[in-house]
Amino acid sequence: MQPIINGSIAGSLAVLITNPFDLAKTRLQLQGELKAHGTYEKHYRGVIDSLRKTIREEGKYSVYKGLQSAIVFQIIMNGLRFGMYDITKTNVQYTQFYKSYIFPSNIAISAIVGYFSALISSPFNMIKTRLMLQSDFIPGGKRYHYNGLIDAIRTIHGLEGFAGLYKGSTIMACRTSLGSGVQLPAYDLSKKFYDNHFNNYWVQTVLASATSTFFLCTITCPLEGIMTRYFNQPFIDGKGQTYSGAIEAFFRIIQTEGVLGLYKGLGGLFWRSGPQSFLSLIIVNKLNSKR
Repeated sequence: MQPIINGSIAGSLAVLITNPFDLAKTRLQLQGELKAHGTYEKHYRGVIDSLRKTIREEGKYSVYKGLQSAIVFQIIMNGLRFGMYDITKTNVQYTQFYKSYIFPSNIAISAIVGYFSALISSPFNMIKTRLMLQSDFIPGGKRYHYNGLIDAIRTIHGLEGFAGLYKGSTIMACRTSLGSGVQLPAYDLSKKFYDNHFNNYWVQTVLASATSTFFLCTITCPLEGIMTRYFNQPFIDGKGQTYSGAIEAFFRIIQTEGVLGLYKGLGGLFWRSGPQSFLSLIIVNKLNSKR
C-alpha cells in the first residue's frame, strides 16, 4: 500500500509546478484543428508565447486552470502506476522468468499497470482538458462551460450518465500504457547506465529522467494530440461529432494537417513531462527508500 501512497504524493506535488506547461501543451494541440498549415492564424507561437498570452488575456492565475482535476488525476493515476509497478516488480523479481527477461518483463509490467491506472483515472483527465481549453481566445475553446471539477462531474453525469465520464478512456489507457511501457523501463535502464558513468546522484537522476522523457514524448505525442481533440469535441447522443475514434482522428489529422499535425504541442509535452517525470521519480524514490 505504501508504494501507491508514495506515487500519489509524488504525482500531486509535481503537478503544482507542471500545470502551466500542460495547459500550454493542450492549447497548442488544439490550434489549427483540421486546417492545413498556412490557412489559419496561429494565436500561440510556442510554449512561452502561449503562457505569456494566456496570462495577459485571462489573468495571472489562468495558467492553473484545471489544477483541481489534475491533482485528483495524478493521485489516482500515478499512485496506481508507480505503486503497482513497484509492487509487481518486487513480487516477481526472484522468479526465473523475470531474471531471464528483465527488460521485456519491466516493459510488460509497466504497460499493463499504465493501462489500468489510466482507465480508472480517465474522467479527471478529460475534465482537466476541457477546463484548460475554456477560453474565448482559441478556436474550439469554450465548447464546454464548467465552474470547476465538481460542476463538471455533475454536468457530464447529468447529461450523459456515467458513460459520459469515460469518453475517450480507451485512448487515454492506450496512450498511458504505451508511455508507461517506454518511460519506466527506459528510466531504469538509463539510470543504471548513468550510475556507471557519474558519481553524483542528481546528475544520474536528471540525465535518466531526461532520457526517458525524450522517448516518452516522441512516441506518445500523436496519441496525446488525438486524446486532447477527442476529449474536447462536441458529443450528441453520446457520439463524437468530429471524431468517431482514435483511428479516424489519426487519418483526418494527417490528411488535413500533415504528419507534423500529430506533433503539435511537442514542446509543451516535453516541458510538462520532463519536470513531471523528474520530480515524480525523485519524490517517489526518496519516499520508497524510507520504507
